[in-house]
Amino acid sequence: MIYATLILCMAAGFLLGSIPFGLIIAKTFKGIDPRKAGSGNIGSTNVARLCGRTCGIMTLFCDIMKGLLPSLLATFVIPDPFLQSLVAFSAVLGHIKSPFLGFKGGKGVATTIGALIPLAFLPLLCAVACFFIVFAATRYVSLSSMVMSGALALFCAIFGHTGLLPLTIALFIFIVWAHRTNIGRLMRGEESRFVLKK
Repeated sequence: MIYATLILCMAAGFLLGSIPFGLIIAKTFKGIDPRKAGSGNIGSTNVARLCGRTCGIMTLFCDIMKGLLPSLLATFVIPDPFLQSLVAFSAVLGHIKSPFLGFKGGKGVATTIGALIPLAFLPLLCAVACFFIVFAATRYVSLSSMVMSGALALFCAIFGHTGLLPLTIALFIFIVWAHRTNIGRLMRGEESRFVLKK
């Protein structure tokens, strides 16, 4: 019974995670396809650059919620933290490999934040603090996101959330891989610092 529940939750998490809110918001409010402008990403950073702060915040909120809701549901119907983490991973995977976008998508950072809120709030809070420290020093969202994802695994280990370590390590690998072009630009000194559209 629990495995049937797990499969249903994972499927729901993947489908919710795969909804490209950044694309929907940018095209609805500004008529812009973020896949064809800026960094080409559907995440909140690119949407904010192209469409302004309000659209960026809306995208960020929606991307966080599509990670949070499946994980929150899992905490009520699945007792095991490791199995809960599979639901969280499904939501992030849906965002990164959306079937609505030809199995392409965003980089999974905001959805990861949402997915970890119900599962490991304190480690997540510490990891987000690392994000803001790096961002304040560099203004590089990509670098800050990768540092945050690595810090998340570290703080889960520190705070004893061992059942979530496979999830956080997998998310770190996925997020770094999703940022591989950013890593190249960072190494060449060509990465754009975050500046909102005026």
